[in-house]
Amino acid sequence: MKYIFFSVCLFIMALGKEVRAQSPVSFHAKAGAGISSFWGKNTDGKAKFAYKVGVGMDYAFNKVWSLQPSLNFVSKGYKEEETGIGKASMNELYLELPIMVAARLDLTKNSGLVLSAGPYVAYGVGGKTSVVVEKKIPTMVGYETVEDKYKLDTFGHINDGKMGNRRFDAGIGLGITYENRNIILGLESQLGLVNVNDKLKEVAELTGLDDFAAKNISAFVTVGYKF
Repeated sequence: MKYIFFSVCLFIMALGKEVRAQSPVSFHAKAGAGISSFWGKNTDGKAKFAYKVGVGMDYAFNKVWSLQPSLNFVSKGYKEEETGIGKASMNELYLELPIMVAARLDLTKNSGLVLSAGPYVAYGVGGKTSVVVEKKIPTMVGYETVEDKYKLDTFGHINDGKMGNRRFDAGIGLGITYENRNIILGLESQLGLVNVNDKLKEVAELTGLDDFAAKNISAFVTVGYKF
């Protein structure tokens, strides 16, 4: 009897391994660092440091194609500096949901390249905008430059003393990832398609610009682990 019991246990263990091996679902965790700025008409801001962390799922349709939804915490924004006027640095913190379609190209038995593309939506959850305005004050010997410093919440209504960025963002993303067993190394970029702040457009029109459309753009180097 003990031999029959032992054989049944071995069979169940082998069956469990086979089911796991055939499962189309896997999970991963990623972290990355990179740069972010604005793009669009009359935007000339400089890139600033950005980062992201997140978890995701990979649902394989076959050996090549898969669907990759994920949930990320992402820092974006931009900075700008104009001599004699001042400087600004905007930080936007988002919860982001990309849904990528991916294609895998095997390189060896345990490694491959994964190309991905798809849309993303995001919701702004925090961040600060720092503004420094330079002013020249006349003195007995000429002019002295003084700075007025302001720090505002990036998201929230401008009538409440906040920067006025809209919380909703959406766009498209592209990525290329090298996978070796469980280790993931990738390059990712995102192009926003939503104006981040309509109030900035109104201010730009008052200063003589015929249009102003600031949208997020970012790129990251990522590293992760596939479970």
